[in-house]
Amino acid sequence: MGTMNLPEPAPFSGSNTRQNTGLYGVVVAGSMMFDRPTTRNTFRIVSAAVQWVSPCAVLACYLAHRGHLRRFSGKADPRLDLLVDAATPQDGPVDGSDGDWLCALFLREGTTLRGCLVLHAKDEPSSDEQSFLRALARPTAAALATAEAIQRDRRRARELRRLTEAQSTTNRAMAETIRHLSTLQRLRDSLASAAADGETAIVQALHLLTDCPVLLQDSFGKERASAGLRHETTPSHKLVPDDSVAEAAQATMQWRTSSIHSNGELLGLVGVFDAENTLSGDERIAIDYASKLLSVELMHRRRLAEIQLGPGRDLADDLLTGADPVGARNRAESLHYDLSQPQRVLVVSWALPTTECVHLDAALRHELATMHASALVSQRPNSAVAVVADNHDWTGLYDQLSAAVGSPNGTVGIGGRCAAEDLPTSFAEARAALRIRVESRQPYGTTNHDNLGLFRILDSSDGGAEVERYVEEWLGPLLQHDRLHHSELVHTLSIHLDSGGNYDDTAAALTIHRSTLRYRLARIRELSVRDLSDPDVRLNLHIATRAWAARHGGPL
Repeated sequence: MGTMNLPEPAPFSGSNTRQNTGLYGVVVAGSMMFDRPTTRNTFRIVSAAVQWVSPCAVLACYLAHRGHLRRFSGKADPRLDLLVDAATPQDGPVDGSDGDWLCALFLREGTTLRGCLVLHAKDEPSSDEQSFLRALARPTAAALATAEAIQRDRRRARELRRLTEAQSTTNRAMAETIRHLSTLQRLRDSLASAAADGETAIVQALHLLTDCPVLLQDSFGKERASAGLRHETTPSHKLVPDDSVAEAAQATMQWRTSSIHSNGELLGLVGVFDAENTLSGDERIAIDYASKLLSVELMHRRRLAEIQLGPGRDLADDLLTGADPVGARNRAESLHYDLSQPQRVLVVSWALPTTECVHLDAALRHELATMHASALVSQRPNSAVAVVADNHDWTGLYDQLSAAVGSPNGTVGIGGRCAAEDLPTSFAEARAALRIRVESRQPYGTTNHDNLGLFRILDSSDGGAEVERYVEEWLGPLLQHDRLHHSELVHTLSIHLDSGGNYDDTAAALTIHRSTLRYRLARIRELSVRDLSDPDVRLNLHIATRAWAARHGGPL
């Protein structure tokens, strides 16, 4: 610890000059200790005062802490620490070394021990000097007590400031929470009040809350309601839900969209046009809350629609099983459906569940309505069935359904044209067309029974066993050779027959040389033991190759 100089005393006269100088040092040191009452400053002043009033120096300073003395300054000396601890609380010499004088001077404030000074000198100080040293102990203890009190007050002040700041932060957070809850309650009250007037009112309320264009689409992307929508903001396609887009890409989206679901089924989508990405968190919550209210409204309307569609569904089921024609016509008339014109049956099957969670019968009904095609729609396990008037082109139906359900993994079978009383036959033909398509190399798409040609007689109710026997009878040796030798004799024969027996056309279609083709045809004659020049043989082989292609991965 450094030292500090005390001011020079005024000159004294008489024999008590040394005594007066010592008293002056004690008084000045005591006064200075209270100018800046810190522990370090107090020990610095008393160390200087000890040297002023005596030939001693302060070897170590100790500070009392919870009933124990802890070294505050001075060179580390565990032995001395033990000696001081053993001498507590009586002032007096402690064992030194080399004959030097060591003394422990305990600093007390009343009965409270505040610290200790270990004094060192070559020789023992005089009794007057020791009196001055003891006199220094009292103001030093008081200064240490004052420093501790000030330090304690500062700690309390800092803790009070910390608590005040924490309380202020808590109050601000609480105020923000109250504001947020009030805002959410206002949003919910506004939307809940609008819900009583239906989906259009909910959309209008959401528009007023967000001050942005709002659009409600059904599950197929068709507009149901809108508010604030302008030509430049009208989307040209189905909205995309936010949760189906990567978070990094959402920042560039113009529409904030929430899906409307009920029991896992997509009922529609509600979107808010936000080109600048400025919607607040509360406004996004309002979109989600509006979607929940709309799910209730749309499901209610869906149930009403199902009740209204029930008679049409029942009539379709009866027509497909051969209902009484007269009664069926009367029921159809009440549903504004004309059974007097030619009819067809459509059977639709799709891999479920679809990515858009859309019911297949709902998708079929929607697309038929889009085509302005009158229909009676019913549902079967894993498929949907429609009785339709035969006055439309059905070639685009598969593509429209693929877009509606969000998957191309489906098949459409179209039955033959018929009168109302023959709808069971058209239904069987539609199922046969669908089955033939599913079992082909290209299982997804549309197959019309009218266009099947030869394949119309190749589908049998025995699961195709008779056809398999027929194919084996005419192509058995060739099929076995192909399996064993990985050759293409059956395929070569099929192309040759399709080409009308023309060598050049066959070789070109197979991209082989004419000599290779001659070798293969000779091998075919040898294995099949058939005369390819016989018209009946050629016909049966042609039918067999077509049947094999249809049932084992060939094109339709």
